[in-house]
Order: sequence, then C-alpha cells, then structure tokens
Amino acid sequence: MKRALVFSALLLAPSAPAQALREVARGVYLFKDTCNVYAIVRDKRAVLIDFGSGGILKELPALGVEKVAWVLQTHFHRDHTQEDALLRAQGIRLAVPESERKYFEAVENLWDEKRVFKLYDMRNEFLALARNVPVDRGLAPGTRFEEEGLRLEVLGTPGHTEGALSFLFDTGRERVLFCGDLAASAGKIPTLHDLEWPYVGARGIEAEMNSLKTVIRHAPDLLLPGHGAPSAKPAEWVPALLVRLATLYRINDWPRTAEPRPRTGPFQISKHLWQIRPPEINGVAYILVSDSGRALLWDINEIETRYLEEMARRAGFRGIDAVAVSHYHEDHVGGIGFVKERYGAKLWAMSHMVDVIQNPAAYNLPCLWHEGFKVDRVLADREKIVWEGIPLQFFYLPGQTEYSEGMLAEVDGSRLLFTGDNVAKPLPGTPLVGHFVCRNFLKLDGGHVVAARRLLELRPDFVCPNHFGFTRATPEVLESYRASSEEFVAAVRAIVDQPDPQLGVDNNWASIYPYQADARPGDALHYKLKVRNWLGARSRVKAVLRVPEQWTVTPATLDLDVNARGEAEAPFSVEIPSTENARGRRRVLLGDLWRDGEHLGEVTEALVNFAP
Repeated sequence: MKRALVFSALLLAPSAPAQALREVARGVYLFKDTCNVYAIVRDKRAVLIDFGSGGILKELPALGVEKVAWVLQTHFHRDHTQEDALLRAQGIRLAVPESERKYFEAVENLWDEKRVFKLYDMRNEFLALARNVPVDRGLAPGTRFEEEGLRLEVLGTPGHTEGALSFLFDTGRERVLFCGDLAASAGKIPTLHDLEWPYVGARGIEAEMNSLKTVIRHAPDLLLPGHGAPSAKPAEWVPALLVRLATLYRINDWPRTAEPRPRTGPFQISKHLWQIRPPEINGVAYILVSDSGRALLWDINEIETRYLEEMARRAGFRGIDAVAVSHYHEDHVGGIGFVKERYGAKLWAMSHMVDVIQNPAAYNLPCLWHEGFKVDRVLADREKIVWEGIPLQFFYLPGQTEYSEGMLAEVDGSRLLFTGDNVAKPLPGTPLVGHFVCRNFLKLDGGHVVAARRLLELRPDFVCPNHFGFTRATPEVLESYRASSEEFVAAVRAIVDQPDPQLGVDNNWASIYPYQADARPGDALHYKLKVRNWLGARSRVKAVLRVPEQWTVTPATLDLDVNARGEAEAPFSVEIPSTENARGRRRVLLGDLWRDGEHLGEVTEALVNFAP
C-alpha cells in the first residue's frame, strides 16, 4: 500500500492540544481516532489498547510518554488496526487475539482464498487488513498480559468478531474493561451486521449475549468501548440490552418454528402449478403450466435443471417461455443460464434487480451466483401481465434483501402471492416471521415492514415461499408478519449506536463499484465510490484511496456532498504497472473515509483478481 507519505506526516506533524487525550480513568487516556484508542500510561511508558490510524503517537509526548511498549488489539477489523504496519518500525510490539492471528500475519493468503460468490459465512472478514503484519504475541482468553508492573486479564468476548477479546484492568482506583466493539455507549452496540455469523440462525447474537453476561460476572466499574462513550457500572445496564438482543435472537432463530417441506420429487399443487422438489436440496422452482403446453418458471437453481425433462413429461409442457426471479441469490438463479440456452426462455426482473443479476461480481453481497444473465424484460412495480390466460402481477417486495420482488398469480381459483425467501411456513400457532439479513441490503424503514404492509394490502389466499409450503394468508397470519417485523426494527433502533441506526445495518453504505475486477499487469481499471447517506441532513464524505505500491490511482482523494437520505458517487481510475507480479493472487484497494470531518477509517474495499 502507498503509506510512506502517510506515515511521515503522522510522525512529523506537530502535536495537537493536550485535550486530544482525555483521562477517563486513573492513568488511562482516550484518543478519538477511527476507533477509540486507549493509552495506559505509567512512568513515561504506555501500553495502547487498539491503534486505529496511529494518530495517538503524536499526542502522547504531551503526557511525557517516551516509549510505547505494546499495542493490544481487541480484534482484527481495520478501523482498529489499519496502521499496524507502522508498529515494527517504531519498535512497538503487537499483541493480537491468538485465534485471529491469521488476520494479521497471513491476511494476504486469506484474501487470495476468500470466497465471494456463493458466500454463506457472514463473519465480517472483509474488514481485515490488506497486507500482512508481523505479530509479537498471541493472547488467549483466561490468560494475563503483564508489562512493567501492568497486569491485564484477558477475557474472551466473542460477538462482534468470533475471536474478540476484552481486557480487564485495575487502576488502583477502579476496575475498567476495555471491551473493543462488544458494546458501544451504555445500552448500545456499534453494529448489527457484525453479529451475523452463519447465513441462517443467531449464533453470533448468542455469542454476544453470552459475552455481555461475562461483563456482568466481572462487574467492572467502567466500560471503555471501541466506539461510543465510556459508561459506568455496565452490570446495571447490560440486562436491558440483553432483553433487546433476545428479541433479535428469537426472530433470527426462525428455523426452529418453520415447518419443512417434503423433498419427494415432482409435485403437482393444482392443475396449472407444479414444484420440482428435488431430493438433494430444499428446492425453489415453481412451474406454471398453461393449457397450450407452455411453461413459466418462478426461480430455478442449477440442480433443478436436471429434472426439467422429467417435469416436462409429467406436467405436459413443451417449452419454457420465461423465468421470473424472486431475488438474486445463487440458489434461485443458478439454473437461468441453462434455461435460456436450452429453451430460449426470457428472463424477467424488476428494474431495481437488473444490475445485480447482470453484474454480480460488481457487488459484495451474500449468496451471489458467479455468472451474470441478461434481463430480457424489465418489470415495473405493480405491472400486470396476462400470460397464457393466467393473470400475473409483479410487486416490489423487499425483506430478506432489497433486491427482490413478489408475484401475485390467479391460478386455479386461488390468489397466490409468491414471496421468494422473505418468510418460511410457520408451525401452527406461531407467527409469520421475516428472514432478516443485514448483509443482503436491509432497510429498516423498508424491508419486511414494507413487505408485510403489502401483504395486508393484497390479501392473497396463500403466501407461497420458495423453500417451504404454502401458508394460508388469514388476517391473523398477515398481522403477525407485520407485528414481528416492526418488533425487530424497534429493537434494532433501540440498540445501535450510530448517527442513524441504518448505519449499523448497512455494511455497504460506502462501497467501491465494481467490487471485483479481473485484471492483468498493465491494465487500467475504472471505478466509482458509491455512498448512501442515511442521515437526515446533508453529509460530506471524503475518501483517500489506497492502492498497492507502484500502482497509480487518479484522483487519489474524492469529496462527495450527499443529500439527506440520498446517494452520490464519484469516479476514479487505477493503473496497474506492467511489472506487477500477482499471478493467481488478489490485490486489495481501500477507501479511507471521513464523514462530516469524523475519521471512520478504511471502511470499504475492492478486490482485483489476477489469473494464474
């Protein structure tokens, strides 16, 4: 990375006023950087908790500090670690969570191997460093860190990351807990999307809750978070936070109350409606079959294409006119290429879904298919189509992802609303619950709340999810979907410590487009920095673009003015030297961002893939 000039400026810049460092406990100082950086100062020496952009180094002489002995990282995310490469040259030793050493010492291998397509592991490895950094010591839960008379207890507090640590320190006057991003200001967490570990389920939320119970057991006098304000007596406010997290856990644990669908092979639902139901997977495809022997598909995955000939014989269709897709996920679109080539089928999708379907590599989203498909018919919200005498109507239907649609079909005397993966079929007596996944692009003021209201408006006879059986859409069932969705959103808004809670849900509020690019030495690549402003006021975003050494980026700095609740973008280009030796590897581009003067750090990245 081109950091030499940055480092020089960091070390040679004149010291800021002493108030840049604030004493928050006896001998413990807070420096506000890309994260909260803490200095424990004793006898002209300091131990730092987290490092951020390293700006604290020029402030410490004001306290008489002559030597920084160690930096202890609570976890591996770039907003806490982005200038760790500076430490070795300054004679500062680095200690990191033992279970996260790979994100420091071997992070370049991680990027080379990191899955982007068909991604179901939601742990936020994308916020790792771009280049390897040497580590002096790994820290394990249940051990102690000691340095020149300082002693810190090392606690395992997974949640924000799986290997995250907290450090308990007795100042002689109070017991303080440096908790990283386990919590933020009192009763808050910094983000929700970082608690998503597996794609389905609530394991990350469960880990967070267990770690907060660890805080209660140790009962520190003061909690010192990685973001937000220090707070006293956390054992008094953590229980209320646990209650709200329990709400999120219950809703995210929806598979426990979902009724599975048999995998019995081809199945006729009614005269004109079939499902493939392959035994290997929990399939997705619905097939409408007309009296004239034509077919229309609602989603199709790769495995299901193996059954199309059998389905044609069983259902009596001779051709497939079109495939309409509920959303972009690989298990719903993976068979489109086969259907287009074999049957000449046309692909239908709503306008807001077109780009992610045609250019999936441009996005950093879960469950992407590796191949893009041309959308042949772009649909509008509420557009009506009569296909082979069957009335269809398409709707914007967000929920599990913003990039989704629903289809209302009047088939064999019933009004059927096909909803993709927004909901499952609930067990009798349990509510209809949305599948919330922040990383799919979830809007708190939209998403499932909008979808639930639309279902109440449309009043179908049945709700028809892809992986599950039909649910009779009684008023009580539809109302339960609205209530559970609003309950989830209220809980999120109550606990996310951001200028707007949406910023703790939208991990791609700032993104580099395209996310992935295939390249060769000597290539020039063209990008856009895209910003979504969730604030209720106009916002100014500055980005310093960081590229590998010897690469050139033009311009190197971007400034965007973004309207309230609006979006903006700015172009830049990257030139790769012909001497670049990255065969079979990846290189990482970074965007170091400031929002309204606040340094947020390297919060976004893009990947450049080199062929073997």
